Amino acid sequence: MARKENKKYTTQEAFETLESTAKNSERFVEKNAKLLSIIFGVIVLAAIGYFAYLNFIIEPKNKEAIQEVVTADRMYRQDSMQLALNGSAGAYLGFNQIIDEYGGTDVANLAKFKAGVANYKLGNYQEAIDNFKSFSTSEKVMSAVKEGSIGDALVQLGKKEEGLSSYVKAAKATDVQTIQRIYTIKAAMLGYEIKKYDEAISLLEKYNSEYTEGLSSEPEKLYVLLTNAKQ
Repeated sequence: MARKENKKYTTQEAFETLESTAKNSERFVEKNAKLLSIIFGVIVLAAIGYFAYLNFIIEPKNKEAIQEVVTADRMYRQDSMQLALNGSAGAYLGFNQIIDEYGGTDVANLAKFKAGVANYKLGNYQEAIDNFKSFSTSEKVMSAVKEGSIGDALVQLGKKEEGLSSYVKAAKATDVQTIQRIYTIKAAMLGYEIKKYDEAISLLEKYNSEYTEGLSSEPEKLYVLLTNAKQ
């Protein structure tokens, strides 16, 4: 009974506190109506300013950046990574210049990823990592590829444990089986190499449980190798 009364008292206290807070809030609004209206006006102006910034600054910059990036993209497709990355003075901008001059645009953001690929192919692995990390995306497949690309560069730098962590993140970032399989295999192979058997086995088991058709021959062989090595 004492517990019930105590609980009732606590609940009543809570309601009284809420009521008191509500009344105090009302009084505050009455006393500071003018101040609040000014603050609200500032917030509205800030919102309007932000949308104006998007419409009148970012959008035109994005259109301009699209025109500027055409040649760099062509160099990129032709596997001329040095030219794609650094451009040609007085002729066209490379990805590095696009990133610097058109920051905040979608074009500059995508240029960060492409610059990462270019730097990776040129053997500039730390620069590639920096590019990939600065690239932002909410798309799951691209998130997986981003993490996997960071993993590739880390492995090239000899940072294999960090590389394994990136591969695991990549495999877990998407539900697309083809992409997930690529990074599951990479993680498992690297886990076997650096004797991180449990982590690699766990990833393979997760992959197997999610796809009813089971493991294809390559992951299955890796699974056997890892379980045997662990014993």
